[in-house]
Amino acid sequence: MMPQLVNFPAPSWLIVLALLVLLTIGLGVWLFWLRQRHCLTHDHFYTAMTILLLTGIILVIVKYIGHVRVNSYGAMLMVGFIAGTITAMRLARYRDIPGERLLDLGLFILVGAVIGARLGFIAQNPHIPFIDLHQVMNTGMGGLSFHGGLIGGCLTGGCYIALAHLNLWRTTDCVAPGIAIGYAITRIGCFLNGCCYGKFAPTLPWRMSFPQAPDGAVYDVHPTQLYASLMGFAMFGILLLLSRGKSLGRAGRLFLLFLMMEGVERIVMEIFRAPDPNYPHMQLITPAMYFCVVLIACGIIGWNLLPKRAAIPAMKHHHHHAHETEGEDEDV
Repeated sequence: MMPQLVNFPAPSWLIVLALLVLLTIGLGVWLFWLRQRHCLTHDHFYTAMTILLLTGIILVIVKYIGHVRVNSYGAMLMVGFIAGTITAMRLARYRDIPGERLLDLGLFILVGAVIGARLGFIAQNPHIPFIDLHQVMNTGMGGLSFHGGLIGGCLTGGCYIALAHLNLWRTTDCVAPGIAIGYAITRIGCFLNGCCYGKFAPTLPWRMSFPQAPDGAVYDVHPTQLYASLMGFAMFGILLLLSRGKSLGRAGRLFLLFLMMEGVERIVMEIFRAPDPNYPHMQLITPAMYFCVVLIACGIIGWNLLPKRAAIPAMKHHHHHAHETEGEDEDV
């Protein structure tokens, strides 16, 4: 277990300036590349300015704090976000969704997911403030709820989809496998951080101990973080496989399938996960299980109520099938 990856002094003002200059050059190259592809829009300028502004604010805060601490959970969260965004952008090209818009969408989802995850955690722990810099600097991006993040990400992502006039259900199908792999990687961060551990299991051959857990030493428990990560990778593989071909027939079904699988995954994990101390009377059925039932119900109901719109446009499907056939011929 490795809660903290690196810890080094805050950068000097010269390094801060150099980083901002390098970021500005990188964003300029990205905008130039979009212009060469004839897909540059005003939204991309706003995205570039937002990234530059947020980075500047973060660097100034770090400068005044005095040190930079990179924690495992926060690092895995960002790795998961990058992997999920790349996955969504690759799937977008077969669904008539501009891949560049998926990058912008990813930033909206990230902000909404972090805020929603924090609000979801506070709803279960009302005595904790919304912004706790001491907790952030000492335990990383701790104090987050996945289901709160899912709701927050869906809300901000839905707003961007509406403002950008993207096809709602085809876009969510692009995002679904990305959420799954992001979830799987983030759970590795939970394992390294020592949080979200399981129930006491002294006879389990693969039992694990977390002596540096954020809420105190824990010994001989289920490594539920790894259970969740493995199930997340399994969901990613299933969704990626089903994203090929006709992709379950209707646009949106891939995303609804993810909701149903996520509901089942979390219910299974709750069976082995340590009880929430905030709800000592709810040992058999936890609050997370109730939310999972809602997710599964939404997926089942929406499966048949979705509009009859093809998940992949006919021309794109024909081109994708021809490309795969050509690849098979080359292998022969």
